[in-house]
Amino acid sequence: MRPELPSIPVATGIVLILCSWAQAATPLLKIQTNKETYIGKEIVHNDDYCWLLERDGKMKSFPFKAVTGFKRMANNFKPYSAAEMRSHLRLELGKEFEIIGTTHYLVCAAPGYGKKYGKLFEQLYREMYVYFSTRGFVIKPLEFPLVAIIFPDHTRFVKYANADGITNTRGLAGYYQIKTNRIALFDPATSRQTANMGFPGSFDSSSFAKADTSSSLRDTIIHEATHQVAFNLGLHSRLAETPRWLVEGLAMVFEHPESRSASKTGAASSRINRERFVWFGNYVKQRRYNDSLEKFIASDRLFQTQTLDAYSEAWAFSFFLMETRSSEYARYLKRVAGRPLLGKYTAAQRLDDFHNSFGTRNKMKMLEAEYLRFIDQLH
Repeated sequence: MRPELPSIPVATGIVLILCSWAQAATPLLKIQTNKETYIGKEIVHNDDYCWLLERDGKMKSFPFKAVTGFKRMANNFKPYSAAEMRSHLRLELGKEFEIIGTTHYLVCAAPGYGKKYGKLFEQLYREMYVYFSTRGFVIKPLEFPLVAIIFPDHTRFVKYANADGITNTRGLAGYYQIKTNRIALFDPATSRQTANMGFPGSFDSSSFAKADTSSSLRDTIIHEATHQVAFNLGLHSRLAETPRWLVEGLAMVFEHPESRSASKTGAASSRINRERFVWFGNYVKQRRYNDSLEKFIASDRLFQTQTLDAYSEAWAFSFFLMETRSSEYARYLKRVAGRPLLGKYTAAQRLDDFHNSFGTRNKMKMLEAEYLRFIDQLH
């Protein structure tokens, strides 16, 4: 393929063209590297790398020095339609998957299961849309159908996860992948391989779409689907650094159906994530340092050193904020999601964004005391 600027190095030429197009309508690009061909729109670039968004919602990045050619294929980027994406999924996954289309999703599952998953996903989507739109968060329209793949056998689920870069799959029931924008799940109810795989027990897929169903797998489904919806509605950014406690905390709070309701009824204790609540109580009594909230907000380090403690605090603090300061919480999400793409999110910047959203500058000790008291009184 012939570069559009043959008189200068290809890498330099594409940087200049991307800069010249920055203020124009987003074009559809075809970029050839020494290993792969990319077709999509540019999201962002720096001096060394470019990130493209493909027509199915996947994100790809490549180094400019690897570019061997590029051209503009169309003046405007246009995502695949649901029908086009369905065709691509059929080619990718094969005939053993039934692909069910709903208002916002393409659900790929064993025959007879897709509609039940689709019903649950659509319910979650509506609840999240209403919850945040009623709190002043301007929800952006979906650019792509949301893809969910439910694998009927663990071997294929593991192979798919490995291709996504996930190697620790023992006991894993599902995940959301930011780069592909998909959720992948393993439903043990449709498999003969559930024995000794580390799953908590059998799962009745005929009942999981009911609002009052309670199971570890259903929590995983809601958790990962919440990630997917949050990143696609603009609650989080796929290319701007987001505090991990904010991403994981929201998903854990929304595992409980009553927490997703736009108008809550009953005491806060009726909406707790029981597993995280119990763990956090033990963490506070045995391992948590006093005045550690500010450090938790400013850094993801606890997730690396004390993972389960970090998850429990992410749930507890997010639950506290969403129960007592839901409008400020929505404003905070918007502020963080609007950060510059690819930029480093320093500890000082994280704290500034938090304080500016909640009005807590020089009040962290008071906030932490209120937070711990709130959680302690949930018994």
